[in-house]
Amino acid sequence: MHLKVGSFLLILLLFPTLNAIITLDTASTNALSGITILSNSIADFALSPNISNTGIAFSAHIPFGMTDCTVYCLNTATQFNPFILSTGIAHLDQGDYRNQDYFLGLAFHYKNLTLGYTEHLQYEKISTGNSYHTWLSNIALTYSCPEYGAEIKSLHLTSSDEEWHISAMVKIIDEVYGAGSYVYVPNYEDNYRIATSIKLNEPLSLLVSWQNTPSQLGMGIKLKIKRGELTYAIRTHPELNLSHSLDLGFNW
Repeated sequence: MHLKVGSFLLILLLFPTLNAIITLDTASTNALSGITILSNSIADFALSPNISNTGIAFSAHIPFGMTDCTVYCLNTATQFNPFILSTGIAHLDQGDYRNQDYFLGLAFHYKNLTLGYTEHLQYEKISTGNSYHTWLSNIALTYSCPEYGAEIKSLHLTSSDEEWHISAMVKIIDEVYGAGSYVYVPNYEDNYRIATSIKLNEPLSLLVSWQNTPSQLGMGIKLKIKRGELTYAIRTHPELNLSHSLDLGFNW
C-alpha cells in the first residue's frame, strides 16, 4: 500500500493535473534528450511535427524504472505531397491516475524547409473521479540538408510549461552527426543539450546525449533492417532510477 501511494505521489509530480509537463516517452527522444533535428523516427512526431519519414511506430517507456507507470505510445504518419499528416496517442494508466495524450499534426515540406504544427488534447483522470482536459500546441520550423541543419520549435505554446527549443545540427564525418540545443523555459530554468548519432555499421547506430539541468545522460542503440527499426534507450537522473524505453517502427 505504501509503495502504491508513493508511486501515485510521484506520478502527480511527473504529470501534475492541469499542468501537463513535457515528457520524453520514446526511445529516440530519451536517447537524444529531445533533440528531434537528429531524429528520423516515426515515434517522435508527438514532440515535433517536422519528422521527415512516414510509417507507424509503437513505443513503451518506463519512467525511472517504475513498471506500474509505463507509458505506451502509437504514432503514424502519411505523406500527401507536399504535406505529412501525423497522428498518435500516448497512454498511461496507473490505477489511481490516467493520462491520455492525443495529437494531430501537419507539416508542409518545401525543398530544405519544413513548417509544422501539432495540436494535442490531453485527458487526465484521478481516482476521486475528477477528470480534466487540456488543449496544447506545438509549432516548428526546420531547415535541413545533408551537411547541416537548424530548427526552432515551441512546445505547449502559451501554456504554463511552454518550452522554446533552438537547435543546430552538423555532419561531423561520414555517418556521424552532432547537434546542440538551447531550451528556453519561461517559467522554469533553461537548459542546454548536446547529442550525437553514430552509424556503427549498416544495421546499427549509437545515439548519445547529455542535458545540463537536471544533469541527465541518454544512450540508445538502433537496429535498422530494411524498413523496420528497433531502438532501445536508457536515460539517467541525478536522484531517481534509470528510465527505459523501446521503439518498434516500420517506414513506408
